[in-house]
Amino acid sequence: MPHHLLALFLVITLGDLTLSQDVSIVTTKDAKFEQEKLKFACNLQSSSLWKSLNTIVLSKNTSSGTYQDIVTVLMDTTGPIANWHNQTIWHLQSEWGSRAIVMREYVQPVTTSTGLEFDIPANQVKCSDEGTYRCKITGISTSNKNLDKEKTDTATLTVEPNRINQITQNPPQPEGIYNAHEVVTLSCNGEVGNPAKDLRWCYRNGNNPSGSFQGWLDNSDIVNGGFVPFGCQKTQTSTLRYNVSAEYPYTEFKCETAYENFPCGHSSIISSNITIFRYTAPAVNNPQSDDTANGGKIAGAVIGSFVGIILIVVLVYFFAFRKKNEGETYRTKEENGRTGSAPIDNTVYSVPEKGGRHGDRDRLPRDRSPKHYENRGLDEPQTRGYNSDPRGRSNPGMDRSFDDVRDGNMKSSRGPMMGSNASFGSAV
Repeated sequence: MPHHLLALFLVITLGDLTLSQDVSIVTTKDAKFEQEKLKFACNLQSSSLWKSLNTIVLSKNTSSGTYQDIVTVLMDTTGPIANWHNQTIWHLQSEWGSRAIVMREYVQPVTTSTGLEFDIPANQVKCSDEGTYRCKITGISTSNKNLDKEKTDTATLTVEPNRINQITQNPPQPEGIYNAHEVVTLSCNGEVGNPAKDLRWCYRNGNNPSGSFQGWLDNSDIVNGGFVPFGCQKTQTSTLRYNVSAEYPYTEFKCETAYENFPCGHSSIISSNITIFRYTAPAVNNPQSDDTANGGKIAGAVIGSFVGIILIVVLVYFFAFRKKNEGETYRTKEENGRTGSAPIDNTVYSVPEKGGRHGDRDRLPRDRSPKHYENRGLDEPQTRGYNSDPRGRSNPGMDRSFDDVRDGNMKSSRGPMMGSNASFGSAV
């Protein structure tokens, strides 16, 4: 090949290479979902190589591998040149136009600011915004060549996990108590973020100080399931096979997500907890000794109570009976003023006959105590109601008139007491 032809080929090739680097695209990397905005830009990298621009198109790669246009900026040349203007067309029915905050959107004039630039606010970002984008610019070069240049880039989101479900155990035990060496399968399910990261198992046993968790040492006991899309998130299920330790009274487990660079058990980590207890048989005491002691206490208490009740009943009965006896007072002749001397010799007594004229009249009801008990032992042959003691009981035998008769004095305050039915007798 002649030297002048080779030189021309090199110039054309280098020129095309330079022009291929004249487009730049900007997309946001690792934006925190719902916390940070997404930024998009499609610009000229060197405006000096372009004479004019026809269109700027931003497209997104689809699952089928083809690109679908999102927005196009062009020069509307309808009508006279004076009416030509930059125009932006939002494609699709995805509400990109309503979500975007546009900073630049023009193709003419060609300057360092020519291009397209817009943001999607954090509260407007969708999971579907993540993906590969293409910036394509068409126009005329300074050498009056048609140019059609493009460049691609990827926008990515970081989705943090925000929940984890409660750990479950199999076989289930409501109180989490198992025999030593019994195998328990712990299961944990939760969000693992996007990009996804495996769930982590941490533990501490009964001899570790509070908060001193460490990662599970034997990875062969752990089985992690695959990542399952869940909205912007991914979820995972993980299981841990645990042989209940005979050495420690309990072991506490944590299933953690969103742990990043934090150590096990850190307070910033989203986690679920469960404690597995080793069954411990209760201490066995001497049944005979305990039963004997308890039986003695119970028997003593019962007997003491029974004796106390009997004592109370006896005391109540004693005081009640004594009070009753104190209320029944009997008065004798001596209590009514006589000294209790023997009968006087040669004393004549008057004994009325039954049915006599004065017998029924002078006969009054027998003396009664305040509680209406008869005192027959103190009755006299004749009773009179007028000679009563202060308590209402009479003792006719102590009547003054009869004392007078007995003393040989026949006078009586009521006159002669002897009627036709009266009889006299002599004391022997």
